[in-house]
Amino acid sequence: MQSKFKSIENDQLFLLPPTIGDFVPEGHLARVISEIVDTFDTGKIEEQYSYQGQKSYHPKLLIKLWVYGYATGILSGRKIATKCETDTAWMYLTGMHRPDFRTINDFRKDNITSFEGYFLTVIKLCRELGMASVGTIALDGTKIRANASVRKMMDNDMYTQWLGKVEGELSALTKEADRINESEEKSLKDQRGDELPKEIRKKEVLRKKIQEAIEDLKNRDGGSTNLTDGDARLIKSAGQIKPNYNCQGAVTEDGILVGAYVSTNASDKEQLIPLINQVEQNTGNRVKAILADSGYSSYANYEWLEEQKKTAYIPDQDYEHREKLKREPYDKSNFIYNPENDNYLCPQGKELLFDRISFNQPRKQKLRIYKGTQCSTCLVKMDCTSASARQINQDFREPLREKARKLLDNPQGKDIYKKRMSMIEPIWGNIKFNKLITMFHLRGLDKVNGEWMLIAIGNNIQKLMARREKLKLTI
Repeated sequence: MQSKFKSIENDQLFLLPPTIGDFVPEGHLARVISEIVDTFDTGKIEEQYSYQGQKSYHPKLLIKLWVYGYATGILSGRKIATKCETDTAWMYLTGMHRPDFRTINDFRKDNITSFEGYFLTVIKLCRELGMASVGTIALDGTKIRANASVRKMMDNDMYTQWLGKVEGELSALTKEADRINESEEKSLKDQRGDELPKEIRKKEVLRKKIQEAIEDLKNRDGGSTNLTDGDARLIKSAGQIKPNYNCQGAVTEDGILVGAYVSTNASDKEQLIPLINQVEQNTGNRVKAILADSGYSSYANYEWLEEQKKTAYIPDQDYEHREKLKREPYDKSNFIYNPENDNYLCPQGKELLFDRISFNQPRKQKLRIYKGTQCSTCLVKMDCTSASARQINQDFREPLREKARKLLDNPQGKDIYKKRMSMIEPIWGNIKFNKLITMFHLRGLDKVNGEWMLIAIGNNIQKLMARREKLKLTI
């Protein structure tokens, strides 16, 4: 009887033996990664291997697995090992080898810091192909969860209390072990009799970790630290405060990350200068214009950008809420400054005259102080201030903030600033929602930074792939 369907023959022999490449399409991500990683200098890693014993997997093979893994959202060594047995793209990358998951994981752990150099290699390749121009860049940060529990985040007092409890339990366990050893010595059989019981060994390890955490807090002059990952910090993200890392990125108009690193500081404004400096060091070119949200705004940053002759499309935090502030009748924004007379006019038309210069040391601000002269007779004084006279503080650098505001109010400036959303936000969305990378696998700032480099490498290679036809790239 004639069948309507194609036959399924799993044991069908090939007339000519195929190669694994026959099962991976031209232009596939695995092919692109393989070709790019082949250009990496792995000399320093290769020096770690010996000619003695069984031959090892080449470092480039394992690098390809991790770059492809982070590019596709597979961060587990066990999952990668399984893919190497079942998925033709992964088989192509390994040349049909099947590395054990321990080998895969150990390579990442032992060589994670090397990926910062490979990140620079990929940036250089992108620039050679006409991409990654840094005339205008967008900056942003995203929070990614540390591989640590919030329950292990404690301050000095909590750790000290815990240490006392552990030492008490350890003392009790040791006494119980001594009693058992004396009464049941014959039950040791072939053991030497000097081994520590498992419970005691675990408590000893825990005590040492707690002591190290307390010492770390002393060196950092207080705060809190995590027993599992001492570099992780409590940082708010998506409305929740958990052990996170602040992952920074600087991206070009064609979506290439040209600057990337991980910080333990929750604030983005402290990252603007080092991030721009890193971009210029990575590319060898000067950044001219910066697009960033209000988290990067500060008088110090506006001052530095002015000194460096860089254009700042960065709104201050009041700028984003100025319409709401305008509705507050006696907000500072409703006091009009007259530069010719060097005074302010309040909403009631009364003068605030220059009084003195003040220095705010904690905030590193130099301020001009203006005070009201007719507040005592003003009918709305209680709505304006509870002090004897209304005071306005003017930072010496306020003109730089006003300059940034005028840029953003300009129609051309608005169009330029709108690019920020399409330049960097899609990258974070792709990482977190498509690749599902919401937590680091390794612990410690240096290793986490290496993972962030892998994520950035994956992004850049995929952006390069998206333009391969336009660039006529042979891959």
